[in-house]
Amino acid sequence: MSTGEVPVRGLADQLLMDVRLGDVDDLTTVLTGLAGSYGPQRHLFEPVLAELVGLVVRGLEHRARPGCGVFVADVVNGDDEAVSIDDVPPALRALLRAVLASLNAAPGDTHFHLGLVAADPDPLARIDVAMHALMWADVLSADLD
Repeated sequence: MSTGEVPVRGLADQLLMDVRLGDVDDLTTVLTGLAGSYGPQRHLFEPVLAELVGLVVRGLEHRARPGCGVFVADVVNGDDEAVSIDDVPPALRALLRAVLASLNAAPGDTHFHLGLVAADPDPLARIDVAMHALMWADVLSADLD
């Protein structure tokens, strides 16, 4: 997937490499350019996030039993205690729902929820979501390479 001259997959790969190498400076620069309110690549935020969601989904599908049916999520805190989905920040909740929609073959819902994240007026919320997506993709795509 590409938007204009900038390959979306290349940006997603760069962000993942920054996470894996612990290159906080480059990670900060790229994320600010994508998720910042005036970032020069803000128009690519949603497609890059969609690429990361795709990596997460492929990693989860790789781990799932064949024919496992519908995917659901249990939301827990750091102490492994159940958390209501309503207690999850809205942008992060939309990311989780985008992943579940993609896993459950509902591309329209996936796009809708990613649009909610991209439209969040708080750039820090968008960066938080991007970091979650990156961490999930890092862990889940490690054995897909």
